[in-house]
Amino acid sequence: MNSYYVSLLNEIQKRMKEFAYQDAYELIHQELILPYVPSDAQAILEEYEKECKAHLNRYVKQRDDDDLQKWISGNEIQKEKAVSELLKKNLREYEIEVQTLLDSDLLDEFKGELIEALIEQRVDSSYKIMKDGLEVTFIPSAIVPIHEDDTLIQTREIFSEWFSNDNPAFYNFCCRLLEQEALESRPFDFEDVSPLSLAKSIVRLVMEAFGQSEEFLAFMKIKGMTEIVEYPLSIERRGEE
Repeated sequence: MNSYYVSLLNEIQKRMKEFAYQDAYELIHQELILPYVPSDAQAILEEYEKECKAHLNRYVKQRDDDDLQKWISGNEIQKEKAVSELLKKNLREYEIEVQTLLDSDLLDEFKGELIEALIEQRVDSSYKIMKDGLEVTFIPSAIVPIHEDDTLIQTREIFSEWFSNDNPAFYNFCCRLLEQEALESRPFDFEDVSPLSLAKSIVRLVMEAFGQSEEFLAFMKIKGMTEIVEYPLSIERRGEE
């Protein structure tokens, strides 16, 4: 190995011993992008590169986790930011953080997002949450994800049949409220809920928001839905609190 690479490798080793992994990584990267590097030097540089990356990744993770802990114990906006960050992670590694947020005064919709992520990742640990004054224990992997829930699928199909052609904006609004309802209801699913009942409640809420209460009654009569009992919406109860 020529003297240039001996000197370079010594300098890289020195910086790594001083824990200056970012500096060492930059020296390695600048050399490896050159069109030609002797094979003996390249093999050593690539090993050093792996070691630097491992240390840098641990540093980034520790820094992110420190920020996460700060947000979890912060105000409402910071807690919401913590949820956003956790949604990007392997939640099996953050059981305590997730449970802390579920125990907090975070809005149910954001708690629902966390629970849905646990469900999607098939996490089989046990969690607890307070719902309507009762402590509920649940195992995420035993719950059907929102996109596979038959009642929610059928409810969206009803919205599509009623609105997607003539009023796509109204259709999208209904679907968004349906998703919000599903999140706020977590960890419960909609297995025993009638899609027609759920659809009627969502449509009424949307029409009332647009000052169309009389139009809603007329629409339900046209659709033969007058006798259908509405489903009690979580998003509506929250709005009344």
